Amino acid sequence: MQKTYPLYRKVKCGICGRAMSYKAYSRNGVTYRYFTCPHAKEQTGEDGCCKRYVIEDSLNEIVWSVVRQLLDMTDVFKQKLDKQNNVSRQDNLILAEKLAKLQKEKEKCESDRFANVDQFMAGRIDKEVYQRRRTDLGRLYERLEADIAELEQKLKAAETVKGDSLSQALDVMKKYSRADELTQAMVQELIEKVIVTDPEHVEIVWKFKDEVRKFIEI
Repeated sequence: MQKTYPLYRKVKCGICGRAMSYKAYSRNGVTYRYFTCPHAKEQTGEDGCCKRYVIEDSLNEIVWSVVRQLLDMTDVFKQKLDKQNNVSRQDNLILAEKLAKLQKEKEKCESDRFANVDQFMAGRIDKEVYQRRRTDLGRLYERLEADIAELEQKLKAAETVKGDSLSQALDVMKKYSRADELTQAMVQELIEKVIVTDPEHVEIVWKFKDEVRKFIEI
Protein backbone atom coordinates (compact mmCIF):
# COMPACT_ATOMS: atom_id res chain seq x y z
CA MET A 1 0.00 0.00 0.00
CA GLN A 2 1.32 3.49 -0.87
CA LYS A 3 2.90 5.58 1.92
CA THR A 4 2.40 9.01 0.44
CA TYR A 5 -1.16 9.74 1.51
CA PRO A 6 -1.60 12.84 3.76
CA LEU A 7 -2.71 11.10 6.97
CA TYR A 8 -0.06 8.37 6.89
CA ARG A 9 0.19 6.71 10.34
CA LYS A 10 -1.93 9.43 11.95
CA VAL A 11 -5.44 7.91 11.99
CA LYS A 12 -6.35 6.18 15.27
CA CYS A 13 -9.52 4.40 16.33
CA GLY A 14 -11.50 6.45 18.83
CA ILE A 15 -12.59 3.32 20.71
CA CYS A 16 -9.50 1.10 21.04
CA GLY A 17 -6.87 3.77 20.31
CA ARG A 18 -4.98 1.62 17.83
CA ALA A 19 -3.95 2.58 14.31
CA MET A 20 -6.63 2.27 11.66
CA SER A 21 -5.71 0.37 8.53
CA TYR A 22 -5.46 2.14 5.18
CA LYS A 23 -7.03 0.12 2.39
CA ALA A 24 -8.13 0.44 -1.20
CA TYR A 25 -10.34 -1.42 -3.61
CA SER A 26 -11.30 -0.86 -7.24
CA ARG A 27 -14.68 -1.19 -8.89
CA ASN A 28 -15.60 -0.35 -12.46
CA GLY A 29 -12.19 1.22 -12.94
CA VAL A 30 -12.55 3.52 -9.94
CA THR A 31 -10.27 3.16 -6.89
CA TYR A 32 -11.74 3.81 -3.45
CA ARG A 33 -9.43 4.42 -0.50
CA TYR A 34 -10.58 4.26 3.10
CA PHE A 35 -9.61 3.70 6.74
CA THR A 36 -10.98 0.95 8.96
CA CYS A 37 -10.23 -0.43 12.40
CA PRO A 38 -8.92 -3.99 11.90
CA HIS A 39 -10.12 -5.00 15.37
CA ALA A 40 -13.78 -4.21 14.67
CA LYS A 41 -14.28 -7.54 12.90
CA GLU A 42 -13.53 -9.45 16.10
CA GLN A 43 -16.18 -7.59 18.09
CA THR A 44 -19.89 -8.03 18.54
CA GLY A 45 -22.55 -5.65 19.78
CA GLU A 46 -22.87 -1.90 19.49
CA ASP A 47 -20.13 -0.81 21.92
CA GLY A 48 -17.09 -1.93 19.94
CA CYS A 49 -14.95 -0.21 17.33
CA CYS A 50 -16.66 1.39 14.35
CA LYS A 51 -17.38 -1.16 11.64
CA ARG A 52 -18.07 1.49 9.02
CA TYR A 53 -15.49 2.49 6.45
CA VAL A 54 -14.09 6.01 6.73
CA ILE A 55 -13.50 7.27 3.19
CA GLU A 56 -10.07 8.88 2.83
CA ASP A 57 -11.27 11.85 0.75
CA SER A 58 -13.99 12.65 3.30
CA LEU A 59 -11.56 12.45 6.23
CA ASN A 60 -8.99 14.55 4.39
CA GLU A 61 -11.65 17.17 3.75
CA ILE A 62 -12.60 17.31 7.44
CA VAL A 63 -8.98 17.56 8.61
CA TRP A 64 -8.04 20.07 5.93
CA SER A 65 -10.94 22.38 6.85
CA VAL A 66 -9.71 22.49 10.46
CA VAL A 67 -6.05 22.87 9.47
CA ARG A 68 -7.01 25.66 7.08
CA GLN A 69 -8.75 27.52 9.92
CA LEU A 70 -5.55 27.23 11.94
CA LEU A 71 -3.36 28.46 9.09
CA ASP A 72 -5.72 31.39 8.49
CA MET A 73 -4.78 32.56 12.00
CA THR A 74 -1.08 32.92 11.10
CA ASP A 75 -1.10 36.73 10.72
CA VAL A 76 -3.10 37.23 13.92
CA PHE A 77 -0.77 34.82 15.73
CA LYS A 78 2.27 36.79 14.54
CA GLN A 79 0.80 40.13 15.63
CA LYS A 80 -0.12 38.73 19.03
CA LEU A 81 3.33 37.18 19.49
CA ASP A 82 5.10 40.39 18.41
CA LYS A 83 3.06 42.33 20.94
CA GLN A 84 3.85 39.84 23.69
CA ASN A 85 7.55 39.88 22.80
CA ASN A 86 7.62 43.69 22.96
CA VAL A 87 6.02 43.59 26.40
CA SER A 88 8.43 40.83 27.42
CA ARG A 89 11.43 42.86 26.27
CA GLN A 90 10.25 45.85 28.29
CA ASP A 91 9.64 43.65 31.32
CA ASN A 92 13.06 42.06 30.92
CA LEU A 93 14.72 45.48 30.74
CA ILE A 94 13.03 46.43 34.01
CA LEU A 95 14.13 43.15 35.59
CA ALA A 96 17.69 43.65 34.31
CA GLU A 97 17.81 47.17 35.77
CA LYS A 98 16.55 45.87 39.14
CA LEU A 99 19.15 43.09 39.00
CA ALA A 100 21.99 45.54 38.31
CA LYS A 101 20.83 47.73 41.21
CA LEU A 102 20.71 44.76 43.59
CA GLN A 103 24.17 43.63 42.52
CA LYS A 104 25.55 47.10 43.30
CA GLU A 105 23.83 46.99 46.70
CA LYS A 106 25.38 43.59 47.31
CA GLU A 107 28.85 44.92 46.45
CA LYS A 108 28.36 47.86 48.82
CA CYS A 109 27.10 45.55 51.56
CA GLU A 110 30.16 43.36 51.14
CA SER A 111 32.40 46.44 51.30
CA ASP A 112 30.60 47.61 54.45
CA ARG A 113 31.18 44.22 56.07
CA PHE A 114 34.93 44.47 55.45
CA ALA A 115 34.92 48.09 56.65
CA ASN A 116 33.13 47.05 59.85
CA VAL A 117 35.86 44.51 60.60
CA ASP A 118 38.60 47.03 59.80
CA GLN A 119 37.05 49.68 62.07
CA PHE A 120 36.73 47.19 64.94
CA MET A 121 40.30 45.96 64.51
CA ALA A 122 41.53 49.58 64.43
CA GLY A 123 39.64 50.32 67.66
CA ARG A 124 37.41 52.95 66.11
CA ILE A 125 34.19 51.15 67.19
CA ASP A 126 33.50 49.01 70.23
CA LYS A 127 32.58 45.31 70.20
CA GLU A 128 28.85 45.88 70.71
CA VAL A 129 28.57 48.21 67.69
CA TYR A 130 30.72 45.85 65.63
CA GLN A 131 28.54 42.81 66.43
CA ARG A 132 25.31 44.69 65.79
CA ARG A 133 26.57 45.90 62.40
CA ARG A 134 27.88 42.45 61.54
CA THR A 135 24.45 40.91 62.25
CA ASP A 136 22.55 43.58 60.31
CA LEU A 137 24.92 43.47 57.32
CA GLY A 138 24.85 39.65 57.31
CA ARG A 139 21.06 39.62 57.12
CA LEU A 140 21.08 42.27 54.38
CA TYR A 141 23.66 40.29 52.39
CA GLU A 142 21.56 37.10 52.59
CA ARG A 143 18.40 38.94 51.51
CA LEU A 144 20.19 40.54 48.55
CA GLU A 145 21.58 37.18 47.45
CA ALA A 146 18.09 35.64 47.57
CA ASP A 147 16.54 38.56 45.63
CA ILE A 148 19.29 38.38 43.00
CA ALA A 149 18.83 34.62 42.55
CA GLU A 150 15.06 35.10 42.13
CA LEU A 151 15.48 37.81 39.49
CA GLU A 152 18.08 35.78 37.58
CA GLN A 153 15.65 32.84 37.50
CA LYS A 154 12.82 35.06 36.22
CA LEU A 155 15.01 36.42 33.42
CA LYS A 156 16.13 32.94 32.43
CA ALA A 157 12.55 31.61 32.41
CA ALA A 158 11.28 34.56 30.33
CA GLU A 159 13.98 34.02 27.69
CA THR A 160 13.18 30.29 27.48
CA VAL A 161 9.43 30.80 26.98
CA LYS A 162 9.89 33.58 24.44
CA GLY A 163 12.45 31.70 22.40
CA ASP A 164 10.97 28.23 22.16
CA SER A 165 7.46 26.90 21.67
CA LEU A 166 5.57 29.96 20.41
CA SER A 167 8.10 31.07 17.81
CA GLN A 168 8.56 27.48 16.60
CA ALA A 169 4.80 27.08 16.20
CA LEU A 170 4.62 30.34 14.24
CA ASP A 171 7.43 29.18 11.94
CA VAL A 172 5.49 26.00 11.08
CA MET A 173 2.26 27.93 10.49
CA LYS A 174 4.02 30.45 8.24
CA LYS A 175 5.61 27.58 6.31
CA TYR A 176 2.19 26.24 5.26
CA SER A 177 0.07 29.40 5.41
CA ARG A 178 -0.24 29.60 1.60
CA ALA A 179 -0.96 25.90 1.10
CA ASP A 180 -4.10 24.96 -0.83
CA GLU A 181 -4.34 21.27 0.11
CA LEU A 182 -3.49 18.81 2.86
CA THR A 183 -0.05 17.20 2.49
CA GLN A 184 1.81 14.50 4.36
CA ALA A 185 4.65 16.89 5.26
CA MET A 186 2.18 19.41 6.70
CA VAL A 187 0.39 16.75 8.73
CA GLN A 188 3.68 15.40 10.10
CA GLU A 189 4.60 18.81 11.50
CA LEU A 190 1.18 19.94 12.74
CA ILE A 191 -0.75 16.89 13.87
CA GLU A 192 0.00 14.26 16.50
CA LYS A 193 -2.96 12.08 15.55
CA VAL A 194 -6.48 12.07 14.12
CA ILE A 195 -8.93 10.18 16.32
CA VAL A 196 -11.90 8.69 14.47
CA THR A 197 -14.81 7.26 16.45
CA ASP A 198 -17.01 7.14 13.36
CA PRO A 199 -17.19 9.15 10.12
CA GLU A 200 -19.14 11.92 11.88
CA HIS A 201 -16.92 12.16 14.98
CA VAL A 202 -13.33 13.18 14.28
CA GLU A 203 -10.86 14.79 16.69
CA ILE A 204 -7.50 16.34 15.82
CA VAL A 205 -4.71 16.21 18.40
CA TRP A 206 -2.13 18.91 17.59
CA LYS A 207 1.59 18.59 18.13
CA PHE A 208 1.69 21.99 19.82
CA LYS A 209 2.46 22.24 23.53
CA ASP A 210 -0.24 23.37 25.97
CA GLU A 211 1.08 26.94 26.14
CA VAL A 212 0.88 27.21 22.33
CA ARG A 213 -2.66 25.83 22.18
CA LYS A 214 -3.77 28.32 24.83
CA PHE A 215 -2.02 31.14 22.98
CA ILE A 216 -3.67 30.24 19.65
CA GLU A 217 -6.92 29.33 21.47
CA ILE A 218 -7.37 25.94 19.80
